[in-house]
Amino acid sequence: MPLVVQRMIIEEFGFDERLFLSFTSKQSCSLLGLFRNDLKGVSIEIDIKTSKVSIRVRKLSYRSTELISAIDILSTISNELKFDIPYEQYSVYGSSACRIAGSTVLYKKYPSTIRCALIDERVERDTTRNAVIAFGKVLKHLNSFLNIQECRQCEFEMTLPVGLFRQLDCSYSYGSIETRTGHIASTTPEDLTFLLDNIKAEQLSLNVEVPSDPGYKYQNNPEKKSYIDLLKILNYSWVDFSDLPAARVISMEIQSCEVNEVLKSWVAGRNLELEIGEFEIDRLTELNRETIFNGITRHETQLTEAEITSFFDSSEHLPNRQYLRSIVAVDILRKSDGVRATVIEGRNIFKPIRNVFVMVWSESNLNTIGRANA
Repeated sequence: MPLVVQRMIIEEFGFDERLFLSFTSKQSCSLLGLFRNDLKGVSIEIDIKTSKVSIRVRKLSYRSTELISAIDILSTISNELKFDIPYEQYSVYGSSACRIAGSTVLYKKYPSTIRCALIDERVERDTTRNAVIAFGKVLKHLNSFLNIQECRQCEFEMTLPVGLFRQLDCSYSYGSIETRTGHIASTTPEDLTFLLDNIKAEQLSLNVEVPSDPGYKYQNNPEKKSYIDLLKILNYSWVDFSDLPAARVISMEIQSCEVNEVLKSWVAGRNLELEIGEFEIDRLTELNRETIFNGITRHETQLTEAEITSFFDSSEHLPNRQYLRSIVAVDILRKSDGVRATVIEGRNIFKPIRNVFVMVWSESNLNTIGRANA
C-alpha cells in the first residue's frame, strides 16, 4: 500500500493495536516509528514500588462536542497503556513471548495492565536486576513507536535497585522525580551522578545516601546536559557545599557553617547555577548566626521592603511573606563580576526553625521583583 494509505490506517489505531503490532516484527515496529511524530500529547508516569516497577503511558485527545448554544466544549478521551514489571516473575509464567531490544520478554495482558518479565539466563536468579533491565528495554521499545516527550511524574518508594536511575530516558522532560520522604533510600555514585548530570526536571526531590562509598561527594560536570528547576535535598551526606549540584532553586535543611560554605563559594565564583536558595537551620542563635557570614563582606541591602515581599510572593517555591517574622536582609557581592545576591533571614511562624534565603540578582529574579534594568 502507498505510504499515505498506511499512515491513514495507523492513525486509526489505539495504543493497544500499536503495541501488539510492534511485537510482531521489526518491520512493523519500524513502520509505526515512521509515524510516531503524528502522535501528540503522549506522556508517561513511572512508579517504582517495593515489589514492582510500573509504567503508565497516556495520550489525551480532545473531541469537540456541539451544544445548542453553539459553544464547543472539549471532552477528553484517554488512550492508555499500563505495564507492571514485578521483581518476582511467577505472575508472568505461561505468557506470550516477544523480542524487545534484542532480548526475549514475556508479557501477559490483564484487563487493566500488561505484566512483563525479561528472559535472560545472566540475571535469572537476580529478580531485581531482571526487573531493572526489563524496565529499560520496555521504555526503549515504547520510545521506538510512541512520541513520548514528557514524564509527568516519577516516584520511588524505599527501594532503589542498582542501575534503575540509569534506565531513565534523558530525552524526556520530567515534571517531578521524587523519592519518598519517610525513608532514606540507598543508591550508588554511578546512579546519582547519572541522574544529576543528565536529567531535565521541573522538580527533583532526593532523600538518598550512598552507603557503598560513605565519603562520596557529587562533583559537578561542566559538560553535563541536565536542567533542574527545583532541587530538594532531604539527606545531604553526598553534597559538596562548595560545588552544589546544578539547579536554579535549591532547598535543604543544613547547619549555619554549611550555609557559610555555600555563600563563600558563590562569592568566589562557584555555585554559579544557583539563583534561589532556601536553607532551613535548626537552633539558630546569635553566635551561629554570625557563622553564616564568617569571612564574607556584607553590604546594606539595596532591595526595598516591597521588593523583598514581591520576591517571596511571586515564587511558587518559597513561603508567603506574611508567614515570616524578624526578617533581616544583607547583600553580598561576587568577586569576579560584582553580581549581587541578597541574603534574607527570617522565622517561619509555622515551624520552630529559621530560614536563610538567597536571591541572586539574576535577570529572571530581577524581572520577578520588577527591577528588570538593575
